[in-house]
Amino acid sequence: MPSQTAASPSPRLADIYSALSRENPDILTIAHRGLWTAAPENSLAAIRAAAELGVEFVEIDTQATADGTLVVIHDRTLDRTTSGKGVVGATDFATVRDARLRAGAGGESAPLTDEHVPTLEEALEEARGRVFVNIDTKFLRELPLVIATVRRLGAEGHVIIKSDVEPESGNFPILDADWFGSIPYMPMFRARPGKFAEDLRLIEPLRAPMVEVKFTDIADLAAGREELERQNIRMWVNTLDVAHNLDFNDSRAVKDPQSVWGALVEAGVGAIQTDTNVEFKQWLAGRRAR
Repeated sequence: MPSQTAASPSPRLADIYSALSRENPDILTIAHRGLWTAAPENSLAAIRAAAELGVEFVEIDTQATADGTLVVIHDRTLDRTTSGKGVVGATDFATVRDARLRAGAGGESAPLTDEHVPTLEEALEEARGRVFVNIDTKFLRELPLVIATVRRLGAEGHVIIKSDVEPESGNFPILDADWFGSIPYMPMFRARPGKFAEDLRLIEPLRAPMVEVKFTDIADLAAGREELERQNIRMWVNTLDVAHNLDFNDSRAVKDPQSVWGALVEAGVGAIQTDTNVEFKQWLAGRRAR
């Protein structure tokens, strides 16, 4: 495993909008479920490790227990990532908390650690002042609980909320949410072949500082550059092996980073979510040094 301290932390930007603005020349790193190569995924330790590496964002998943506590865990069940069993949403918080997290990405063969499933509140406090947070709300019905937590903690300035949209539908219910405009929001959508710039124009009412995009042709991303610049939108792409953006994935990137991460940056991507954060940070450092 590569050293988890392979890169020096980046200077902390003053606020999330400064980080996301296209005036910031840096390519942002998003640690998928935290730095799970160093600690259990979605754990407080994984958030700390990501911050120490100099990652700008951590992506975390949240859902509510049976008694309404928002916890940070990806799967519908406890089975893969903890010592526990059962559906998170059908289990009380005390039982969820009692389970121990498995190392790394989990699985039955992964050893148990002393880490426990954190609450969303604990995760946001762990990240405060150190790394920005992208919150993936697993069930849209629980978004009001997530927003209430963010507001109660005064965390509006260091999180970004996301949801799927269909640009061509013209229907964006999020515009009517009482929090819209006070908490950064990122729409997610698949770029339609040959119509990415049009899609960006269609979502302009959302005033998005960043969009998460899937694609079937990298040329479509490059064709949207002028519209991205006009609206000051940063483009996020996943190179996770499970993201299925053609063969622009982490497995190929660690062997040939220029053909994956380099090609995406050249196409106008300004934020990359990866499971290989150490290697990505090393590549970025080498790119800056050239």
